[in-house]
Amino acid sequence: MAAILVWWWAMRFPVLLSAPRPRACAFPLLCIVIALIAAPVAGKSKDVPHNVSPAESQKQDRDVVSAKNAEKYDIERIGARGIGSGFNLYSLRREHALGQNMAAAFDRTTRLVTDPIVNDYVNQLAQRIVRNSDATVPFTVKVIDAGNLPRAYGLPGGFLYVDSALILASDGEAELATVMAHEIAHVAARHATRALTRRDMTNIIGSMALIAGPAGLAMENASGLAGPLSVKKFDRDAEYEADLLAIEYAYASGYDPQAYLGALEKLHAIELKRNEELAKIPGAHFAAKVPFHRQIARGFASYPLTEERIERLQSEIATYLPARKEYILDTHEFEDVKAHLLAAQTPLLRHHSGEDDNKAPALRRTADSDSGIPNVPASNDRFRESGTAAAFVAQP
Repeated sequence: MAAILVWWWAMRFPVLLSAPRPRACAFPLLCIVIALIAAPVAGKSKDVPHNVSPAESQKQDRDVVSAKNAEKYDIERIGARGIGSGFNLYSLRREHALGQNMAAAFDRTTRLVTDPIVNDYVNQLAQRIVRNSDATVPFTVKVIDAGNLPRAYGLPGGFLYVDSALILASDGEAELATVMAHEIAHVAARHATRALTRRDMTNIIGSMALIAGPAGLAMENASGLAGPLSVKKFDRDAEYEADLLAIEYAYASGYDPQAYLGALEKLHAIELKRNEELAKIPGAHFAAKVPFHRQIARGFASYPLTEERIERLQSEIATYLPARKEYILDTHEFEDVKAHLLAAQTPLLRHHSGEDDNKAPALRRTADSDSGIPNVPASNDRFRESGTAAAFVAQP
């Protein structure tokens, strides 16, 4: 494969034969690097007999992939499956240092929840999932109050952040556990540093191409588009893998994997509402008139469509997870923590009742109020709470 590649470029750009010595040396080196990157891909392909039809060949390829996936994602071998292995420029120590720096910056710009009741519960839940995962690093878990969107963040090296909005939005402990398992899966599979490795390799190829003469310039232009698309393809595949690992970790921890589908359906509802708002922007409908706009959008997207993730998970639950009679859906601990968070976010209104509460704050209307209600209420008046106040949030 490498020899064919070198011959093709030599024939395509014969001027390289008379190029200055530095460029002449750089070009073969560049071809060797490309050949090394392409070698694993070429090595995975199988020779197909000429008497096999294309349909049968595709079926055989799918069967091979299914067999490999069944072995790689065997739930009975969690922790010994080599999840996260493969070419990676970042060692575990370097990955932990990267995540530690990111976590320090995150702590400086995000409001942390310091309530020990909430933190202890979330940490215990996370550690339970970690024990039933492929993770090889210890996890540091923190609860944050960063907004109204239910989210969790998994940073390289074992740093997990859970937004309090996610706890409030979850309909049970199983739903919360599956979303946390998704972020733990990203860390276990080392998706962040593997994506950074791909970006670094793309930059290396682009840098070498600049000194490889006319062929290098053409290759640099091609890699300028193919490189980012390859990274985005990896990001989409990483989301699919994290979804699969999430339901496996939740299943191994005793939770119902179907709860994750409920979380994704909520995410899909948020996306539909956001798309409706974006559609109201003048000129937004012109994008739909571009030929193959859906395919183009998918190619440049870093995340797969949520409805595709849901359909894929429904198939994977039936394929990889054995049927079980009992699952954990919810616990009293989760409901207590959720109620505790709601109580902490609801201001306590004290009412002046006369003799016993003289020292307590009283709600009174000022004289310049625009309402016609007198300043001092009658003795038989009662204040009525009309709902809960919005949660205190700090934007990161």
